[in-house]
Amino acid sequence: MYSCVIIDDEQMSINILKYFINQSNQLELLNTFTDPVVGTREILDYDNVDFLFLDIRMDISGLDVARVIRNKVKYLIFVTAYEHYALDAFSVNCDRYLMKPVNYQKLDGIIQELLNREGRNMRREIK
Repeated sequence: MYSCVIIDDEQMSINILKYFINQSNQLELLNTFTDPVVGTREILDYDNVDFLFLDIRMDISGLDVARVIRNKVKYLIFVTAYEHYALDAFSVNCDRYLMKPVNYQKLDGIIQELLNREGRNMRREIK
């Protein structure tokens, strides 16, 4: 199981992601946060988070959150309704940029893509 955390200031968005994560047999939801400051503090206390689903447009920008906690998460996935932040998101080394509205197929596809990429990298290291 891969651990994951959601930070989004909209509870409805959290609920949707949470529903899809609970359908996955690969993800375990550690926590959700509507307050980016509290979420950032908590993630800094975790040993490691595999997936962080992070909104961009909040009271404190998700971009700023990413700058602080990027080294604590393996995969950073921005989940947002604003496509014009995409270039900024990749400048803080996000792994993917998922546009709302989210559906299970999109989310699962991204998870599989990132895990497959990890598998290929692991095979390269073993050779």
